[in-house]
Amino acid sequence: MAGAIVSASTGVMGPLLTKLSALIEGEYKLLKGVKRDIKFLRDELTTMNAFLMKLGAMEKIDDPLVKDCRDKIRELSYDIEDCIDLFMYKLNRGKAKAGFVQKTANKIKKLWSRHQIANQIQELKARVTEEAERRLRFKFDEYDSSVGKVEIDPRLPALYVERGKLVGLDEPVAKITEWLMKKGESRQQLKVVSIVGFGGLGKTTLANQVFDNIKGKFECTAFIPVSRNPNVTKILADMLKDVGSHADASDDERQLINKLRAYLQDKRYFVIVDDVWSTKAWKLMKSALPDNDLGSRVITTTRDESVAKSCCPDDHIYKIQRLSEQDSRKLFFKRLPYSESSCPPNLKLVSQEIIKKCCGLPLAIITISSMLARGPSTKEQWEQVRNSIGSAFNSEGMNDILLLSYHDLPSHLKNCLLYLSMFPEDFCIEREDLIWRWIAEGFITEVQGQTLDQIGENYLNDLINRSLVQPIHINYDGRAEACRVHDMVLDLIISLSEGQNFTTIVEGKKYKCSSNKIRRISLQSNCVGNEVMQDIMEKCSHVRSLLSFNGLDKKTHCLSRFDYLGVLVFEDSDKNLGNQHIKYIGSFFQLKYLRIRSYGITELPDQIGDLQNLQILDIRGSAIEKLPPTIGRLQNLVRLLFGRRTLLPDEVGDLQALEVLSYVTVDESMNLVGHLRKLINLKVLAIGPHSSDKVGPDGSGRNQEALESSLTLLCKNGLKSLEIHPTSYMTRDRLMDLLCSASDAPCLQKLVFLCVLKRLPQRIVSLVNLSHLNIGVTKIKHEDLWMLGGLPSLLYISLFLDETPDETLSIGNQQFRCLKEFHLLSLGYGGLRMVCEREAMPNLRRLRLVFTAKEAESSDMGFKFSFEHLASLERLSVEIDCLGGATRSRVEAAEAAIRNTVSIHPGHPTLEIERVFEDRIVEDEDARETPLEDGVTDEKDEQEQS
Repeated sequence: MAGAIVSASTGVMGPLLTKLSALIEGEYKLLKGVKRDIKFLRDELTTMNAFLMKLGAMEKIDDPLVKDCRDKIRELSYDIEDCIDLFMYKLNRGKAKAGFVQKTANKIKKLWSRHQIANQIQELKARVTEEAERRLRFKFDEYDSSVGKVEIDPRLPALYVERGKLVGLDEPVAKITEWLMKKGESRQQLKVVSIVGFGGLGKTTLANQVFDNIKGKFECTAFIPVSRNPNVTKILADMLKDVGSHADASDDERQLINKLRAYLQDKRYFVIVDDVWSTKAWKLMKSALPDNDLGSRVITTTRDESVAKSCCPDDHIYKIQRLSEQDSRKLFFKRLPYSESSCPPNLKLVSQEIIKKCCGLPLAIITISSMLARGPSTKEQWEQVRNSIGSAFNSEGMNDILLLSYHDLPSHLKNCLLYLSMFPEDFCIEREDLIWRWIAEGFITEVQGQTLDQIGENYLNDLINRSLVQPIHINYDGRAEACRVHDMVLDLIISLSEGQNFTTIVEGKKYKCSSNKIRRISLQSNCVGNEVMQDIMEKCSHVRSLLSFNGLDKKTHCLSRFDYLGVLVFEDSDKNLGNQHIKYIGSFFQLKYLRIRSYGITELPDQIGDLQNLQILDIRGSAIEKLPPTIGRLQNLVRLLFGRRTLLPDEVGDLQALEVLSYVTVDESMNLVGHLRKLINLKVLAIGPHSSDKVGPDGSGRNQEALESSLTLLCKNGLKSLEIHPTSYMTRDRLMDLLCSASDAPCLQKLVFLCVLKRLPQRIVSLVNLSHLNIGVTKIKHEDLWMLGGLPSLLYISLFLDETPDETLSIGNQQFRCLKEFHLLSLGYGGLRMVCEREAMPNLRRLRLVFTAKEAESSDMGFKFSFEHLASLERLSVEIDCLGGATRSRVEAAEAAIRNTVSIHPGHPTLEIERVFEDRIVEDEDARETPLEDGVTDEKDEQEQS
């Protein structure tokens, strides 16, 4: 493991060398001799970097002198970069308009700064010289290791898709499903089933498979990870959200439990409680789950058999087994470019030996086979892998397997993986959020022809493909919305990160730091006490990233003197933070990424405008209602994200680098709309009414013209994604006509139009680059479907219908050629008929239908579906709305029509049917006896009116 911790040293060296070159080659006025010294530092550090790269290619470093040299070079690199950052900041400060006195004062300050940097550089030069002499004296450059790095095939990253299709699951899924849904017994009492087994056996995957298969039979569901050190408040709040309710920011544990019990009391629910580590944690979760005699079900997963027994007093405990030898081979070869039968003869024996060492653990098999798939298929290479791992069925053996995959990573991916140690266990990490943090940290290496975020996404895909990171919800375009890290991988990267002072994790009542300078810190607990927290803060003077997951409380001093902080994140579900915690944020001159999710923070200080390096400002989930006008000074800001309650100043039009702006709330004055046209680099825009709906009717014509003018110019300048929720004064159909012009929107790829149009504009066919469309129309016609089906780039469509179609929706061949996901929501009464002809939608993988079961008083369509010709269909999801007096026979007829078309589909797609408001179904006898009287409004009409 010692050799693994070189990667952070090489990671910091790259950005540092770039900055030294900029200082030498730029137009900076340096004192005589200083430029020569900086050039000496750059040249000497370049040689040191080559030495570190050599160490990084070794899996083992046994020499303590080499380890010490490596650590000293790493800390030296950090200190030099901090010095250069501070110096460049001071030289660039004060370039704005100033009077004679101010200019004179600035010159004196700069002269003093140059003398200071000269002194500091002399000190750093002495340290560099000392390390260079030690390296030569002890001949460190000649150090070698017997095991070299595994070469990989630099192919484009492929997405991880097998996680939900692991082999060997059929029997355990059937068994657990039988326990949960056994026929012929009283199904009313709450039943709990527990899955127990060693880490890496696939407990979560098994629970998730059962969850997907039967969740449609329950009114509300939730999948909740608990983990080793649970944040109870967040877990309970997430459960409330999953089952369909909501939590208030001020709710404590007791209030959340009471809300859950009250909400679930009259509902049949199904909850997965994943990764339970203690009986105490289970008892707390169980207290929120009422036994309401409605047939509710719970699955728990745990590594501890005693915990499993506490969950299941009736012994419904499933001990998950290792994969059989046959299933192990099947899984192993699924990740390789050839099957077991076509495996080269020289690899058959060594493959069997590798599989045997994996001991039937899916995580071990996937990790090793993913690595082998990317390297050369030589016997020597595979034997080297075999010899490098022990038995996987113990923590040390599994650690060897994961370390082997870590060593196989190129250096730029090692830092990206180690950075994931900053997140709590089982944390859902958003894709875009993670990539921009990597960018702010300087982990992304520029590649000609690609943007930094595109390169970052390739990095993430590569880690997913290597099975070191697990994707969450892969979209129609093959991109994962988020990811998480398996707890065994997390244990490894935390150990590696702490050993090289890459990160410091504050968890529970303890923390470990291998240096007197903390470089990155993740505060995951506020239970360490005031004295320990004070000690932590004193070591943070050179901190680069600070992530707080409820790790700060109201007693914590305000954050100040963080001159080198580049990433600052507040995830505060407990509302412990306040405005005082960001009082001095304007002094964090290096800050590039700021995310605030705390309802205790209500405003940003005016000094936010001083953060000239800020690229990302994300205040979604905060209580900030208005941004200060100084926001317009942030000339490097690329992404500005906030909620619908936050209003922008007109100065937002000055943000010339801005590419993403969401969510723009339209206030009464509408002055902002005119300023949007100045954002010439904007690529993503979401705009709509304020959440309070305080938009006045005055000047509606002028406002409409201003909006149309701004949107036209933005689209011409390259807007790629537009989400718009027209307000009451906007002429919706006219606005849609404007957007459907190829000359006005040549780059538009995503359009989300959140309202119902009277008609579908014919000019929509001109949006030839559109890949994502979300749109609503009063009633769809055959010619409308024909127009939409002709869009050549469309991958996703969500079509909302206010009224039931008068005719069968027929999708002909050659239509929707590229479409991969189709959502159709029809809320009118009178049934639904949809037929797909041969070769229609040949690439469609997911189809979702939402419709009402209630019969129309006249011209009822009934139900007819024909999807057997959808050659690529994998999943069909159906939601049947039972409101408004839908009879049981009517609902069952709709379900029968759906099941019939699935039963004859040659690909046997997964089917999910959910009855929405099932408790409102009217029995057929009751429907005949108590028809609605004239003048009585049924429930469906009441819902639509509201």
